Amino acid sequence: MRRMRQAAAGFLAAGILLFPVSSAMADSKIGVVDIQQVFQKTNLGKAIQSHLKNFADRRVSKMRTEQKALQDEQGQIRQQVGVISKDALRAKEMEFQKKVQDFQKRQQKVQTEIASESFVEFRKFLDAVNGATGSLGKKYHFTAILSQHPLRVPLGPYPPPFQSPRYLFINPDADITQSVIKYVNEHSNP
Repeated sequence: MRRMRQAAAGFLAAGILLFPVSSAMADSKIGVVDIQQVFQKTNLGKAIQSHLKNFADRRVSKMRTEQKALQDEQGQIRQQVGVISKDALRAKEMEFQKKVQDFQKRQQKVQTEIASESFVEFRKFLDAVNGATGSLGKKYHFTAILSQHPLRVPLGPYPPPFQSPRYLFINPDADITQSVIKYVNEHSNP
């Protein structure tokens, strides 16, 4: 069995050596960009991160204030047990439940707003990166430019469950990340 595997491996290696590489394949030039680094180091990426943080913080802060007020009201209702009539207590609890439901609806709306704003801002970033890689790809005659790492940016309450690398082998000399950072900084307004 071992000899059969060795023979098969030998035939495979010989077959690879016998097939010439096409001139198009030999002339291929592939660029690589660490898009996570571009997002973290470009002025546009930094501006987007700051904007999204401020956008979310303002909305979340308001929701926390409302949540605290609801918790305080719930405590006040609990203190009235045995002090007011059961009917009055039941009416207060029903009114409180309606406030909680309204709060939950507003909370979902805020999460949707944050996710939507994240998507819009992330689209701006990807458009800038696509412009940079297209321009640099043409300028330096790349056959393709690959994303070295998938960008992991939270886009609201439903991030993608799985992301995989976009490459199997990359020559470090093919990395044009610094050129993309420079291009985005020069051609994008944050």
